[in-house]
Amino acid sequence: MDPKKKTVRNPVQDRSIARKESIIDAAYRLVKRNGYNETGIRDIVEEAGVSIGTFYAYYKDKNDIALEIVRKYSEEFYGNLAAETIGLLPENADLTRIILEILTRMRKSALKNKKLHKEFAILSLSDQALASAVKKIERERIGTEVFKLLQYFGKGRKLRSEPSALLVAQRAMDDIITYMVLQGFDIPDEKILEETALMIGRYLEIS
Repeated sequence: MDPKKKTVRNPVQDRSIARKESIIDAAYRLVKRNGYNETGIRDIVEEAGVSIGTFYAYYKDKNDIALEIVRKYSEEFYGNLAAETIGLLPENADLTRIILEILTRMRKSALKNKKLHKEFAILSLSDQALASAVKKIERERIGTEVFKLLQYFGKGRKLRSEPSALLVAQRAMDDIITYMVLQGFDIPDEKILEETALMIGRYLEIS
């Protein structure tokens, strides 16, 4: 029987959960190192130390595990934005300064994983299923981080907090960072980040 035709399962026992996590971790390491297109299923199972049948017990194909890789990257990319920004700045910090700090950290994370960031940006444009999953994962992660930031920095401020406004701000920030990593600007990055922070700060703050 073709392993690809088997119904994938969700592990419930500790051993099975650990095995699935080892596959995800192996895939993530390989994709970060070699790129998504250069990473095959056989590469993943060899890195994880499992059989190809074990891979197909949990995933239908490489695109299936790509969603796990995107989620893991999203956690790494956005995961500490709120905590690190809160740890650095006081509650009454200027809004533009807060946004600049977040943008600076986003840029640092994107440049640290430039190849992966670039590949997923391109894949999101060419694969609609993956694009939808990326958007969903980004919304989940950004929603979590924005909630923490608003709780800490929102006291005593009048800020736009409706989902549509936060989505516009997030997309503007993410798109600037992605373009910066993929294409680059003729103007120094620091100046672009400062102008972006000023623009978004004015957009979000209600006078």
